[in-house]
Amino acid sequence: EKGATIKDVAGASYKVTKSDAKNGTVTFTKPNSKVSGSVTIPDTVTIDGITYKITAIEANAFKNNKKITKVTIGKYVTTIGKNAFMGCTKLKTVKLGAAVTTIGDKAFYKCKALTAITLPSKVSKIGKSAFYGCKKLKKITIKTTKLTSKKVGSKAFKGTPKNANVKVPKKSLKAYKKFLVKKGISKKAKIK
Repeated sequence: EKGATIKDVAGASYKVTKSDAKNGTVTFTKPNSKVSGSVTIPDTVTIDGITYKITAIEANAFKNNKKITKVTIGKYVTTIGKNAFMGCTKLKTVKLGAAVTTIGDKAFYKCKALTAITLPSKVSKIGKSAFYGCKKLKKITIKTTKLTSKKVGSKAFKGTPKNANVKVPKKSLKAYKKFLVKKGISKKAKIK
């Protein structure tokens, strides 16, 4: 039922957000404590014969996990919660699913090994300090045209490399150039 916490065979925890035999949804709350290396947040999870779509990653889900190196996020996830991957110092690769609209405050805070990120076309909100201190994040590809200065939190990209390469949609170039620097992208970064 709604609000219940359920576990899959691998020991990951989920919270039911919509209980329905056909259209049920869950939030991914916590991985198995032994998880390391490459992690996939799947599209769906089947528990007790019911298949749920995974539509969000809970706040603090992987906070300070020093063992994960790669995360692949399923196609129904719309929200990445606050501090979800904060302090995951070995996390090098992140593949966001196409449905992601919101990246929470400090979601990837101090993910010091992260080298590249692609923000898919539906992203409309990036929280405060979301990529703060990602000092190896040299390649930032922004596919969304939905961002505005108001929708990107303060210091969202502070502490990213001075020589970062930022690819943005052509029609947003002028606007994005202006506010991305205010949000922490280096003045020396290539924004094109």
